Amino acid sequence: MKVTETYKTIKTGLFQNETLFLYTYIAHNGLKFETTGETLDICKKSRDRWLSHLSTSFTGHRQVIDYKQTSERVMDAIRYCYDNGARFFYAGGAVGFDTIAAEAVLRLKAEHTDIVLIIVVPFPEQDKYFNAENRSRYLNILKQADEVVTISNSFSNSAYLKRNDYIISHSCQLIAYWDEKSLGGTSYTVRKAHKKKLTIYNLFK
Repeated sequence: MKVTETYKTIKTGLFQNETLFLYTYIAHNGLKFETTGETLDICKKSRDRWLSHLSTSFTGHRQVIDYKQTSERVMDAIRYCYDNGARFFYAGGAVGFDTIAAEAVLRLKAEHTDIVLIIVVPFPEQDKYFNAENRSRYLNILKQADEVVTISNSFSNSAYLKRNDYIISHSCQLIAYWDEKSLGGTSYTVRKAHKKKLTIYNLFK
């Protein structure tokens, strides 16, 4: 299902000289958000706050120590978040933990059809140097995702960080796989999520 948003304006105030926006947003899974505001921008900011409270993001290392155990823990974490209201899940599409997380969300769609998977990629052809197996899995994830967001039109190191910023700004909790030692994108994302007071579940422990 595609996202739809509509709005109309009405005149309000004692002399009917003020404009008020009536805004409606319907998400991929059919959830509806309606609000009113003095400007369309105010309405959309309210929508974004609503969505973030229903959203969870993922971050983790490309190298996963125990693949089977981590996959099971991710499934349990997603179920827990779902049971507590999460419906939208953001993953970066990288090799390793991102792939495990995205595939887990897709599997759980069989149980909960209102789960939404949004893949946020730093730039097109992120998979250029993936091996054949990882590329196949990546393309399958993109094909089944409800939405794919592309941060930049071309490769750059900053695109990865902007991708991480995006998923943090669009969610209220983070499922992570971080050894609490390594520096890099996962460390950056967890620390930024902590500063923004997101709830963090670290599955590496």
